[in-house]
Amino acid sequence: MPLCADISVTPYGAAETVSGSCFLLDTGDEKIIVDCGLFMSSSGEQGIDILASKESLNLKIQKELIDAKALFLTHAHLDHSGRIPILIYEGFKGKIYSTKATKELTIALFKERNGFDLIKRKWFWSESQYEKAEEKNGTVVAHWTEECKKNIKSIGYSKDEMLLKDLEKNKKVKFILCKNCCEIESEKISEKFVNADYNEEIKISDNLKAKLINAGHIPGSASLIFSTDKEKVLFSGDLGSGNSKFNGEFEIPESVDLIFMEATYGGKVNHNVAREYELFRKDLKNALESRKIVWIPTFALNRTQEVLYELKLMQDDGHISTKFPIYSVSPSANAITVLYQKEVSRKEDEEHEYSQREWFLETIYQNKSILPKNTRLQMIRNYEMQMILFSSSGDMEEGKSKQLAPIMLTDKNVFVMVVNYVDPESLAGLLLRNKKPRFGLKKLAAKIKKYNVFSDHADFEMLQKWLSKQSKDTKIYIIHSNKQNTAKIVSLLQEKGWSGVKGAQLEKTVH
Repeated sequence: MPLCADISVTPYGAAETVSGSCFLLDTGDEKIIVDCGLFMSSSGEQGIDILASKESLNLKIQKELIDAKALFLTHAHLDHSGRIPILIYEGFKGKIYSTKATKELTIALFKERNGFDLIKRKWFWSESQYEKAEEKNGTVVAHWTEECKKNIKSIGYSKDEMLLKDLEKNKKVKFILCKNCCEIESEKISEKFVNADYNEEIKISDNLKAKLINAGHIPGSASLIFSTDKEKVLFSGDLGSGNSKFNGEFEIPESVDLIFMEATYGGKVNHNVAREYELFRKDLKNALESRKIVWIPTFALNRTQEVLYELKLMQDDGHISTKFPIYSVSPSANAITVLYQKEVSRKEDEEHEYSQREWFLETIYQNKSILPKNTRLQMIRNYEMQMILFSSSGDMEEGKSKQLAPIMLTDKNVFVMVVNYVDPESLAGLLLRNKKPRFGLKKLAAKIKKYNVFSDHADFEMLQKWLSKQSKDTKIYIIHSNKQNTAKIVSLLQEKGWSGVKGAQLEKTVH
């Protein structure tokens, strides 16, 4: 079927780069946003203009996005959802469609201070807290909601609207977002969500319908199919590898006319998955038996929980002892872990409230838990005792991982297990490539090793499987991939007979 001339798709992110997922679908009558995610890097490896800062990309919200009728969210990862708060702040009035799992996970991340630092505000704070912070090099809580004012006796204000980082420069102290303000604003965002089940038809207008199908990436993740009476457009979202013990495989989509397909790991082929799991298990066991501290810096959403579940399975089959304490010190990761655990331990009489058990495979529900024994979701002070330690981020550049890096990486008694994608120019990426870090770390004493088995992204063989119901001349635009990897994917698919494949370009409209 030919693509109708009055329909168009414009990438505002995730084109020529991995992150910043955001697309505008325009039928001529309706404008629909697909994702509104954070740009997570601005390095040349990611394909973004190295002169453009990550911050400037994240702050740029185009008017056509603000004016859109609705937003469809493929899943909760921040590179797909993280700019929703600033989009709404700038004036977006539409509904947000997603699965129930995606809504709950996204709101949980927002409540943990994610996304709100991109908004320019007139901040206020406790003057007494500020004075103490000046004296002792402490931290001040930055507020912005009316609900918090009544609890502060002496209030300081910023004269102008500004970003939190600019407030820090002006006041010369460290500020953190108020948790209560984040929760209040997150609840307001939550009210905009409309839950949709997989394969449920959603009528947007008389000539536009949408459907979510299982993408197998993380709980609630979806690919999106938009249909008019003449054509269909498909957005992959992020596609699972098929190896996840949580989610299994994606649903293969029906035949469509135009596809935007992610290819983050599409240039690879993941063979010997069982051997990769065994290697991870073997190295972890050896490290613990050698009395090493095991540090696992990783993503807060899904990767932390996947690895925790793997440790539970290792305990269950006697591969590792239950005596080793397991700490997770990331507030965001712990909030997600609590949601996962609540879902899998849900009582039988509560299940009727859910039209689909969309979060996990049935075996996870049968286990009733994803947590290994001796797991503690809390902060700690003593990092010298033997333990398994989880923190975020996986790049070691943000959050608790950034704070822990100088402690963990300079200790020869530490074994670092990297279980996720890392930007080659990040601290973790440089260390894995045996490159000298450009900041901070003077000497690497810890041993560091990377494991690919927990990948949540489809390799080349899985991408071909996902495309198996499509015509070989279907128009396919590669997204979530840097320029180098995109060129490789295009070439590989062309060798397999796909004639209509090319790389998407940032802000270049496809008709």
